[in-house]
Amino acid sequence: MVNDIVKIEQNLRQALKSPPDLTVKEIKTEYFYGKIIFLDGLINSIELEETVIRPIIQTKKPFADTLEGLKGIISFSGNLKEISENECLQSIVQGSVVLISGSAFIEIPVKKVTIRAVAEPPTGSVIKGPREGFVEDFRTNIILIRKRIKTEKLVFEKIEMGTLTETGVYLGYIDGVANVQIAERIKERLSKISIDGVLDSSYVTKIIENHPYSIFKQVGNSEKPDIISGKLLDGKVIVIVDGSPIVLYLPFSLIEDFEDVQDNYKRPMRSTFLRYTRLFATFFAMFLPAMFVAVQIYQFQMLPVELLATVINATGNIPFSPTLEMLIAILLFEILGEASIRMPRHVGMALGVVGAIVLGETAVSAGIFSSITVLVVAVSGIGIYAVPDEVGTLSILRALFVIAAGLLGILGILLSAMCVLAYISTMINYGIPYLMPFAPMLREDLKDFIVKYNLTDLKKRPGAFSLKNKTRLRRER
Repeated sequence: MVNDIVKIEQNLRQALKSPPDLTVKEIKTEYFYGKIIFLDGLINSIELEETVIRPIIQTKKPFADTLEGLKGIISFSGNLKEISENECLQSIVQGSVVLISGSAFIEIPVKKVTIRAVAEPPTGSVIKGPREGFVEDFRTNIILIRKRIKTEKLVFEKIEMGTLTETGVYLGYIDGVANVQIAERIKERLSKISIDGVLDSSYVTKIIENHPYSIFKQVGNSEKPDIISGKLLDGKVIVIVDGSPIVLYLPFSLIEDFEDVQDNYKRPMRSTFLRYTRLFATFFAMFLPAMFVAVQIYQFQMLPVELLATVINATGNIPFSPTLEMLIAILLFEILGEASIRMPRHVGMALGVVGAIVLGETAVSAGIFSSITVLVVAVSGIGIYAVPDEVGTLSILRALFVIAAGLLGILGILLSAMCVLAYISTMINYGIPYLMPFAPMLREDLKDFIVKYNLTDLKKRPGAFSLKNKTRLRRER
């Protein structure tokens, strides 16, 4: 028996290439002989010592070295499981302890769990409203959702992804409300992909998108439990990836990114006004640089004489064409933004503020850029961040519209905008039009999109989702 245990230990060491964190503890008493094998750092060594090793050593009566016999001796309250010899290696690398005795192989899940504290996420800070945010542990994230939705109809299904990482991916929805076909389609798409590792929810995003090469975002995401709980109540399907604080939801429509996390905690008129402000900021961010280029090259007669004189005086000695000047200015500000994000925090703040001022002022003084170009790019950059989840898409569209304006003027802008609008109008995201509720027009759904109605007026869930239960609120008479 002893020789068999030693041989099994040697086989495990050989399979793991004898890593420095592999720990083997021998337990030898009058009534028991066995070995405990685990990877140091992945298990709770104090719990292992107090609940497993010490009770076995202190036992003064014979007992069987099987699973049932050990259950009567050790005080571990978790789920002990008997496994095969072939499963020992997998249990060890997953962070469990394997106890090898003469009669059985027993998995003891005394895993060491290191979890970041629940705090307000940096991407969804609020003045009024819940300040909890998701963390990198799926159990905590599920608890944060269940704390808000206390019903047995809240369903979570697990899918393992990654041949090397074996990451847990959890699909959640409210049974009887959500369209279960959407969850089935997501599961089917994930099950067809064989990938070596899934480290974050962004991996899953790229797999479940219907148009993987599109510049437009197609999967919603949030770090706030109250937002995700609201999406579940709307009949959406959520995806939680173990190791990621960002929870995904589907189906997703473009207009949802123009909503804010605080809209539900403000007066409806204020929320409506801010949504129109974001739309206005987005319009300026995309079209202002292109319009300035078009006016300089083709439609200068549209400007009042006083403003035209100012533009001519500011741009007369610039060595670049208006199109090239604008593209270079946009590129420099993009580089500055990327550098400020990746620099150490305090240095990045100084680089972002002081660098932009110094760079802009120096470029204008040197005659490389006009002061109006710097102003236009700055206003456009501020407008882009009014809708932070669409920054990547808006940045690309802004550059494309500038190129179109340089080629055909305002006509080029209009043609480009029509092409973009026609493209997104044809996008179908898990059976839901991407421009829902505008294309097609769903009057009832407009109450919670561009115009924010009072809670008591939102009696129905979104009609485009093909939900089992569309009734959200009933008013008793």
